[in-house]
Amino acid sequence: MKKTIEARHNANQQVLATLKNNDGKYAEVPIMISTVSELENLVNKTNSLFIRSESIPSKTAGNKNVAREDLVAITLKVSNVVKVYAFITRNENLSNFLICSESELSNRMRHQALLDYASHLSEYIKPIATNMIDYGLTATLIEELDTEITDFRTLITEPRKLINERKTTNELIEEQIDDIYTLLVNKLDPLMELFVNDKEFYLAYKAARMIVDPATRSKKEEVK
Repeated sequence: MKKTIEARHNANQQVLATLKNNDGKYAEVPIMISTVSELENLVNKTNSLFIRSESIPSKTAGNKNVAREDLVAITLKVSNVVKVYAFITRNENLSNFLICSESELSNRMRHQALLDYASHLSEYIKPIATNMIDYGLTATLIEELDTEITDFRTLITEPRKLINERKTTNELIEEQIDDIYTLLVNKLDPLMELFVNDKEFYLAYKAARMIVDPATRSKKEEVK
């Protein structure tokens, strides 16, 4: 999250606090009441988005290398069982599909290629699994293969999901901040001129607003 966005959010909270602390002074100005309420809703929504953003872990749990080693081990074991079955039954299509090289699985294959092979292997053997029971292809082996596939898939896809989720949340925060700024400039700033003679309230509001504007100008400079 950009520091300027955090600064603007903190400033918006200060503006809201100033207005809420002086709510008795505009109790008889309905449009002021409704506008402050609108500001409060926007600030609360922004708070929720910040909490959501902070709850997204920066690192995924688990060890990808260990998970890969576990997947390679079970994939190689199943592949070798199926290799024997394919050789004896002269199933050339199955033989040509199999990868029984530990070096190929461990070192040469990228993560996604390994995951694709293991997944296809699992799909391939299930319709003919009963034919390979005598060769040592047990239900436990198949279940272990599927478990390792699921675990590894989670580890290699989770970071992408987290990045997308964090990016989307941060974009929503910036939209909320912009909406608040528009509300301040187009409604609250003009409305506060009704209280120009109440120096304490008026100057307190202006002081809080001064924190917002520099951050906004900085953001515009970044855009340029």
